[in-house]
Amino acid sequence: MNSIWNKNIALFCERFPALAQVHGMTAQSPEPADIPGLEIVAAKNGLPSAREQGKWWHSQYDPAREAEQTVAGAKKDCVYACAFFSCGLGYAPLAYAKRFPRDALIIIEPNAAYFFYALRYVDWSPVFAARNVVLALQADTDEVVSLIERAGGFAHTAIVANNNHLLHAADYYASLVAAIDRAKQKSQVNTNTLERFSALWMRNSCRNLRYLGELDGVARYEQTCPRGLGALVLAAGPTLADVLPHLAALKERLLVICTDTALRACLRAGVEPDFIVLVDPQYHAARHIAGLASPSSVLITESAAYPPVFRFPCKEIVLCASLFPLGQYMERRIGGKGALAAGGSVSTTAWDFARLCGAQDIYVAGLDLGYPGLQTHIRGSTAEERICTVATRIKPVETRGIASLFGANMRTARDYDGNPLLTDDRMQLFGWWFERRATEYPQVRTYSLSARSLAIPHVSVADARALLQLPEQSAARAQFFAASARPVPKDAAAFAQVYDELASGFDALYRLAKKGIALADKALGDRRNSGAYLHELERIDADILRSDCKDVAALVFPTERQLNDMFAAAGLSADSVVASFQRSKIIYQTLQKGIGEYRKYLR
Repeated sequence: MNSIWNKNIALFCERFPALAQVHGMTAQSPEPADIPGLEIVAAKNGLPSAREQGKWWHSQYDPAREAEQTVAGAKKDCVYACAFFSCGLGYAPLAYAKRFPRDALIIIEPNAAYFFYALRYVDWSPVFAARNVVLALQADTDEVVSLIERAGGFAHTAIVANNNHLLHAADYYASLVAAIDRAKQKSQVNTNTLERFSALWMRNSCRNLRYLGELDGVARYEQTCPRGLGALVLAAGPTLADVLPHLAALKERLLVICTDTALRACLRAGVEPDFIVLVDPQYHAARHIAGLASPSSVLITESAAYPPVFRFPCKEIVLCASLFPLGQYMERRIGGKGALAAGGSVSTTAWDFARLCGAQDIYVAGLDLGYPGLQTHIRGSTAEERICTVATRIKPVETRGIASLFGANMRTARDYDGNPLLTDDRMQLFGWWFERRATEYPQVRTYSLSARSLAIPHVSVADARALLQLPEQSAARAQFFAASARPVPKDAAAFAQVYDELASGFDALYRLAKKGIALADKALGDRRNSGAYLHELERIDADILRSDCKDVAALVFPTERQLNDMFAAAGLSADSVVASFQRSKIIYQTLQKGIGEYRKYLR
């Protein structure tokens, strides 16, 4: 009998009963069979080591000491989680659990046989006793990325990866590294965007707040599309020009969903789309539809859009669920509008609306995600017209166009015909979004109407002229709009009640921040009683975290990067009790300032 295995499997089943059931393990399970090609060899100090494909998993002299040195190098001041890409026999996670028992541990192993095999040789008690340990056995790479984000985020999670441990699943770990790189890039973009636009989002949300009580949501269209009726999503890429001559005929056969960027071209072709999607809160997005009118179209937007958007002449304006805290707070209490996925581009939201409607065939035009023919947009789009408008003799159109083309880490990819296509990191990130949705919703078939666009896996190419051979869908279109028609519910009393709750919540947070500032000042002047002041400040922090309005206030709160810059500017790099009180004071002052901004615009 193997006492180490018996102890480990009993602890595993006790700590992870659901996982044990998935893998058919019980406390009485026999130890697993040997893994072909994997050899257990005693190290010089007697501890078990291992060798696979001629590569040593651990030190041939002292595996435990080697693991201690590894985790010591991985741990930084800002790290409070550690992800292990496989772990050999487990020495590294064991060393980490012993040395940093309060940190989160994530063990990532796509082949569960390797994890259970390790339980035969080394005592895993410290890992199973750790406060926060996650076993990602046979998990999808996107699930692993989500686990890391929840455990502490990439900035606070160390990654330990020994190449010799990864030989049995090299392709999986290569895909995981690529997924993490994409997520880091997205996180960086989100942080930069938050720092730049959070104040704008807050102002727009406050100014448009009443529309949450007045306008209906996209939820009314959910799964109302009759079978056989597809959707056409129009983006503003250069290849949209190839489809515009056929657009009127295509509208008789499909639902036409137009992004704000493509609306001007669509109207110039003499066609008013069924739906227009505009979800970007920035001023430049509002400019895409400024001065236009589409009386038969439904405009889909969100409550943080630039305020003039709500004056656009159209048949009706409906809202999608807000991506921003104030709108989310209100919708949780007065009723949701219907969520649409956001992938960083209005085209992703337009595609997801087509999916929400229940369209099983979604055709996309102008979704180039690259620069075919070195063009950035369709001729006559707002973006192109703006370049012409701001051009000068010193910086002509050609100069500004080149800046647009080569200003975003350009690279060469392939179109659907296999030809080279100039694209960039941002466009490829959007392409990855569509690839993921294609696998997530296999019942929805997506087609590009141009072979000159960036090739996206699981997206096929279709010919717009071939679509004209489809039968007209007048009856199905009429059925769709009849099924989704309903009176807009308005409950002014409920809206007013939620608004009053929001105002009261802000008042309470403001008082807590004010109290915190006063206590921090007292603590800085009375260091003998710092323990008592720390306890009081912890109570204030707990009250703030319990507030229903904390997430709303967080929108205009500095990012972690900005806070660190503020601390550094105040000379608070040293870790001391005094610096802790000074940091607390800065945080409370920032919270107070943010609530003041909300109050100003909500009036």
